[in-house]
Amino acid sequence: MLLENQSSIPVWGSSFSGKGSSFGDQIRQRNQMATVMIMSIKNNNFETAKRAFSALILLDKELVDNPIIINLSDALSSNDICKVKELASGFTTDFIDFLIH
Repeated sequence: MLLENQSSIPVWGSSFSGKGSSFGDQIRQRNQMATVMIMSIKNNNFETAKRAFSALILLDKELVDNPIIINLSDALSSNDICKVKELASGFTTDFIDFLIH
């Protein structure tokens, strides 16, 4: 379990903007952010989950219109930890891919 002051999370920055990256790099980055978000939620690290969620949305605009993602965004924004955990309980990177296609 990650503690609040530990970090195995990648540095946030322009490398995750998706601009100038190949399509494969963008998919890898999206999957990395999805994994960070999912693991952060499972480890009760909601600040990191929020940052990863924001990066994920920036990487893939198609997620913005998905009702599950909208509900997760609302739950994260309102710090509704029970709802966040409920919504993310079945999330995997494959599930994120499924939401897009």
